[in-house]
Amino acid sequence: MLSLRRLSASLPSTAVSMLALLVLASPAAVRDVAAQSAATGPRSGVWAHETTTLQPDSRVTWGRLDNGLRYALLPHAGVPGRVSMRLVVLTGSMDEREDELGIAHFTEHMCFRGTREFPYYAMNGFFHKLGMEYGSDVNAVTTFDHTSYMLEYRDNDPALLREGLRLFRNFADGVLFEPHIIEKERGVILAEMRTRDGIGSQQGMASFPVVYQGLHFPNRIPIGTERSIRSVQREHFLRFYERGYRPDLMVLVASGDFEVEAMAAHVRELLGPIARPTTPIAPREEGRLDPTKALRAGLFKITDIGSVAASVASVVPPVRTPETVDTALDRMRRSFALSLLAGRINSTIPDAGGGDASFDTLLGHDTAQAMVMVAGENWQHGILALDQVVRSTYERGFEQREIDQLRRRLTSLLQHMAEQAPTLDPGTLTENLAESIINHSVYVGYEEDYRRLQEVLRTLTPKNLLEAYRAAWDLDRMAFNLAGDVDIEGGPRKILEAVQKYRKGGLRWLRPNTRRESTFELKRWGKPTEVVERLEIPELGATLMRFGNNVRLNHRFSRSEPGIVYATARVGTGLLEMPGDQPALKEFGLQTLLASGTTHFTSEALGEIIEDRLLGFSFDVNDYDAFTFRGTAGTENTAAFLGIVTDFLFKPIFETFALRSEKMKATINRSQSAMGMGEGMRELTNHLFQGDPRFTWATFSNYVGMSVSDVRNWLSDPLSRGYVEVTIVGDISEADAVSLVSRTLGSLAPRAEVKRTDFPPPPPRVRARSGFKRIEFVGEKHLGLVTGTWPVEHALTVKDKAALNVLSKVLELRIREEVRDNRGLAYSPSVTFTPYNGFPSFSMLQTMIDCGPAEAEQIARIVEEIAVKIAAEGVDESAFIGSRGILGGQVRSAFQENGFMLHLLQRAQERPESIEESIQLRSGLIDTVTLEDVDAWAKKILVARNTYTAAIVPKPFIGIFQTGGP
Repeated sequence: MLSLRRLSASLPSTAVSMLALLVLASPAAVRDVAAQSAATGPRSGVWAHETTTLQPDSRVTWGRLDNGLRYALLPHAGVPGRVSMRLVVLTGSMDEREDELGIAHFTEHMCFRGTREFPYYAMNGFFHKLGMEYGSDVNAVTTFDHTSYMLEYRDNDPALLREGLRLFRNFADGVLFEPHIIEKERGVILAEMRTRDGIGSQQGMASFPVVYQGLHFPNRIPIGTERSIRSVQREHFLRFYERGYRPDLMVLVASGDFEVEAMAAHVRELLGPIARPTTPIAPREEGRLDPTKALRAGLFKITDIGSVAASVASVVPPVRTPETVDTALDRMRRSFALSLLAGRINSTIPDAGGGDASFDTLLGHDTAQAMVMVAGENWQHGILALDQVVRSTYERGFEQREIDQLRRRLTSLLQHMAEQAPTLDPGTLTENLAESIINHSVYVGYEEDYRRLQEVLRTLTPKNLLEAYRAAWDLDRMAFNLAGDVDIEGGPRKILEAVQKYRKGGLRWLRPNTRRESTFELKRWGKPTEVVERLEIPELGATLMRFGNNVRLNHRFSRSEPGIVYATARVGTGLLEMPGDQPALKEFGLQTLLASGTTHFTSEALGEIIEDRLLGFSFDVNDYDAFTFRGTAGTENTAAFLGIVTDFLFKPIFETFALRSEKMKATINRSQSAMGMGEGMRELTNHLFQGDPRFTWATFSNYVGMSVSDVRNWLSDPLSRGYVEVTIVGDISEADAVSLVSRTLGSLAPRAEVKRTDFPPPPPRVRARSGFKRIEFVGEKHLGLVTGTWPVEHALTVKDKAALNVLSKVLELRIREEVRDNRGLAYSPSVTFTPYNGFPSFSMLQTMIDCGPAEAEQIARIVEEIAVKIAAEGVDESAFIGSRGILGGQVRSAFQENGFMLHLLQRAQERPESIEESIQLRSGLIDTVTLEDVDAWAKKILVARNTYTAAIVPKPFIGIFQTGGP
């Protein structure tokens, strides 16, 4: 069945947040509590639909080999040629022994470091053929209860499909576990552990032992412990591998454009010979949830961060009943109720932020939880207010108006999701099908999923929501936890005393803050104009138009995401004409416009319209060369996006009170992030672009000195008169798009016919001295970062850009090989190539490498050596072929995505040459890049005099962000 988590991944973040309440309530993501029994759960070898009256999706072929390995095959031609495969091993960190903590995840890494038939470089080459990035944690994931290996095919070549199954066979019984490779990968995992050990992660994990008291999994975090990772040896791997990697704990899952019988034959041929185990599956020691009918509390201190995360949770012990439609629908209602609770927390608890609530199912245990962020000294306010909101809702339930408000938004979103389902990427369906197997739930297909979700939304009432809410909370078994900058004498005991004392004082009803659905209608800004010029670009399926007032429209109809429209409106010159002494303008000056409202709408009304009618909305200068409004909407709400943008451009308003408010927000945000890696990154930018306010960060004196007149002087003229180019891509016809633009932006006063600047803008320049720079910040003592920067100060053709993208991937693979694979010093090195729009003679290659502070300078020197060596000796041919293959595959896939097409078309009339560049790219430009092209650029830019490295590390002896117990 269709997991909303995967489907929502393609939607904007605002839509994802609204759908989060149903993600874990979808049948695909609900763990059947019977899964806890080895006799009936996913490790039993029995399909979930064989134990219940629910019928699975008839399109899936379910198979079982003589050795116990199972397979589930779902044909799907929604994306021609695409195939997605998973090898799911039902073994995870819950299956580790005390001296093996982290070994399940470590084993996942070792699978990619060499097998019987796939040495490291051969495996690397296979992934490059697929056009995929390569490596553990890129192509696999390890959790508490399973490990999953992934292959994504852009071409359903039968030979490559067979090769992928042969690789899976090697993962199953052919991993070598060579001692010297174990030592190298040990460092990589320690680096990954360091990278993941941030403040947010620590706060999130701190509550686990309190909430799930009595269960073992909080002590089996998949990454393991530093002590265990440093101590495990080859014999530990062999013992774990033999115990957990067995065919009766494996399931091959695939979806995509393939013939089922042919795929099943390949599975039988290549995975059937894995030896059948002669011993039974080892039982899991899961522990037992503490049955005590009492409140409990926990405290986790993180010094010097100022805030504390206060959370409350209730875990309902498993009830071992078979999965039914009613149980699935009930969980959806619980999740809906917890989403409404999140809204109440945010609207009724003063002096707090980051409020949230959710209904989750983890290893069979249904969990209701709520949290809020408060200042450390206000910890009692945070924890007691949460308890008050949870209990008052338990007593009084929900009001019809707040139910209707959320239901309206979700019904519209679900409609769009259902329309997209037939053309879903097979990776979404494969992941969804795999989740149902791991969760031991019945996969019923996306049509049935959608029907169930519609049924829940249609039948929600205050009564059944209150019943669902009460089923999610046991008020006498709640867990209270504080994680952050708080020091409480008495520790958890003091927290419980505060809660118990507060509960004696009675219960106060907190009325939710609800509102009616916003209304929106197009205004009259002027006389609509007609299209006066029109040009078709058949190679891209696009049409370019100009209206009578010079507003430009680029349109491309696409049903790749049915019911969804992406749009941008690029206005004026952006950073090309930003005043030279006001770097704060780009940091909060733009938000002043949004906070000031428009001629026809207050800022509050605009916020409501955006929340109710758009899936995404922003205003930024991230393109450098324009002020850009960006929006995503359902087809029926495209008018709302265009109308809002038009009202901002009609008569731009800049209110002093709005500037003050945004200045205060920006100051608070900067103050809160004045410590940590973020401050180090700001210092790096200031170091590279010394004195250029367009690309550096403002000081607090800049903040104080900026007035509303500064914002008006920068924005007023370009917004009211400047060049406007609108791009609309998605499920809207050209006639409808033209009609809407004519009535909105096309009705404004005449706009500039071409984009011009009064003076040629000075190009960006890296003004720092080449070589190494150490940058220190106050923050997490265990985190460091190395950067390498190579400016490209040349005017570039589209072929040049393609070659530089290939070079960036070559450099990334070489750094990864040396720093991660050979030395184990880092976890995820990356290199990107970034053009600076509007500045045709400037772009950059830049690498980012996570590391420990002690190794940062060493890694920076290694990066310098690698770059200089490539410049002197040229690019390795195999690295070139692999890099070009990865990029070529990514580009071919990207042309199927509306967001990518929007990016290609949004300057089509401002820069007519970009159309030819896009056509070349679609015609296989990447494949025409030669080794000589890449070598030539390497010799120009990777030389020592053009290499700028930096180690961003915490200041020594500060001791900030230390963690510990109560």
